[in-house]
Amino acid sequence: MDKYSGKKLDGRYEIHELIGVGGMAYVYRCTDTIDDREVAVKILKDEFLNNEEF
Repeated sequence: MDKYSGKKLDGRYEIHELIGVGGMAYVYRCTDTIDDREVAVKILKDEFLNNEEF
């Protein structure tokens, strides 16, 4: 299990599983608990989190 699966993002998005990885980010399958629908959320990799250009 990675560090985001099973957590809630912004009090709204329940993160279920990692569905993809790119050069700059991870993509997760999530549930939007407010609109009650499945969504994809992209989270930047750690090495880019503190880079203001991104």
